[in-house]
Amino acid sequence: MKLVAWIVGLAALLWSGVWLAGAITTERLSRGWFEQRQEAGWVAMQDEIETTGFPLAFETAFRGVNLADPFTEWAWQAEEFHLVQPAWQPQSLRAIWPRTQVLATPLEQLTITSDRMEALLHVRPTADFALVQAEADLAALSIDSDLGWTSAVDSARFEMRDAGEARYDIQFDATGVSPAGGVLRRLDPRGQLPEVIERVHASGEVGFDRPWDITALEVSRPQFTRIDLEELRADWGALSLRMSGTLEIDGAGVPTGDVAVRAENWRQIIALGVNAGLVPPAMQGTLETGLSVIANLSGRAQDIDVTLRFADGRAYLGPIPLGPSPYFYLY
Repeated sequence: MKLVAWIVGLAALLWSGVWLAGAITTERLSRGWFEQRQEAGWVAMQDEIETTGFPLAFETAFRGVNLADPFTEWAWQAEEFHLVQPAWQPQSLRAIWPRTQVLATPLEQLTITSDRMEALLHVRPTADFALVQAEADLAALSIDSDLGWTSAVDSARFEMRDAGEARYDIQFDATGVSPAGGVLRRLDPRGQLPEVIERVHASGEVGFDRPWDITALEVSRPQFTRIDLEELRADWGALSLRMSGTLEIDGAGVPTGDVAVRAENWRQIIALGVNAGLVPPAMQGTLETGLSVIANLSGRAQDIDVTLRFADGRAYLGPIPLGPSPYFYLY
């Protein structure tokens, strides 16, 4: 028994030393990252970095965080932010955001509150910590802009998995999406739709010009090269929209390809597009006339199956030109 106790005690002592060395290294690397960002011209400050979690994890708390990238003019502030790593698997990270944080963009400042905002990241310990898998969960999210608008989401989940060659399988689900009041009034000035979009779902594979890794934060964001949309679905009251297809994205963010669209109560969706400024008002009558012919051929005048086509920087809904295509670019 004494021998067993001695062995257990020695093992505990050795593990304590290993954990302490890991904790010191974790803190040193964390402080070093802030110093590197400062040398690169960022505002990168924190009041305190502390690592706890003995004996099974390294839980690093960053308090009084203030980050600002002068090149993109994005900034983030939080009273506290946590990174949790299992001691036996440090390449697996769980990020925990605070209930309140502030995100500033070149256009506005957003105050973000939530009951839960967490992400689980699996990265490669080499290759600039390239992303292997990410899972994020949100609950009771609210966004308040200093421009006067507010938006909210009851719950949301996002998954992103490495599919090789800078391609990623992506899935997103959200429920209880409340558009900003001003946006809602603009989209639906007559108040005919519910204030909450019941569900939004998206799944597919997205290709980028380089993998997502630490340089996406430090240098610039990877840019789209291809989108294979398995399904995009939105249900909002009596409106239902389904989309699927493939787009090739060039270096300027211009898409080329076809997307199949199925819309229920499509006339209201066209009206939303006009109200949102996505469809020129002068095109509304032409669209409704042309699409009504297509809808009547299906036997259901309120529903339509049509192709959204992008070519030469232009967008077409069926045979009808809509105007310049959107750009796919991450700032």
